[in-house]
Amino acid sequence: MGRYVYDQAWEQERERLLGMARLWDAGTFALFERLGVGAGWRCLEIGAGAGSVSSWLAERVGPSGRVVAADLDPRYLEPLAGGPLEVARVDVLADGLERGAFDLVYSRLVAEHLGSEAVRRMAAAVAPGGVLLLEDHDFAGRVVYPAEPSLERAWSALLELMSRSGFDPSFGRRLPSELRAAGLPDVQAEGRVRVFAGGTAETAFSRLTLVAMRERIVTSGALDADSVERAIAALDDPERTFLSGTMIACWGRARDAKHGA
Repeated sequence: MGRYVYDQAWEQERERLLGMARLWDAGTFALFERLGVGAGWRCLEIGAGAGSVSSWLAERVGPSGRVVAADLDPRYLEPLAGGPLEVARVDVLADGLERGAFDLVYSRLVAEHLGSEAVRRMAAAVAPGGVLLLEDHDFAGRVVYPAEPSLERAWSALLELMSRSGFDPSFGRRLPSELRAAGLPDVQAEGRVRVFAGGTAETAFSRLTLVAMRERIVTSGALDADSVERAIAALDDPERTFLSGTMIACWGRARDAKHGA
């Protein structure tokens, strides 16, 4: 069973999480709109991070709705609490979630760290007729042009370190099977890739991820400190073009007890 590897007390962790939001929020919000999220919905976000998604959901559901922003360490969420937005300290692998209580249960880049048990627990929190929507990476297509060998080695070392804690860098492709195994019918999925230049706001998530894990990468013996610095510098190079890993979005609707679908 996996565990999240990043230290949420790190001084730049909030900025790293906001970098993730800049990369992926627009596509996530478009999916919510297609799924019909609206006034009065009851929503749960697992691993709410810096709160950009839960804040958007709170505006969408309005005063008649409910949004629970849950995280193992909710320090960045607590200032956002109020109105329909509640903040909860939750370890999804240890704590009981409200069973069948939410019209939408959402999580991004959490199941790839925590595995199938987390998916099952989140699925159990979906109300009849409600939706479980998960987004996780598939790193198979991640590339940079022109190539930078030290960056490729740094990413490989990073993925290896995270994998030792249960992280699956290809969990995104597993999501349809995981949702079906959790009992959700009519599962659908799609993927999206971001393309961006080095030295832009879109590189913040990747750059700060490497900075956060720099000492562990060096200690592992995979790269020396100079090589890690070259990798980080490559992310700041405006002449390089980056293709992100694929973000796989997968959703399924819980059976409606009245209609059996």
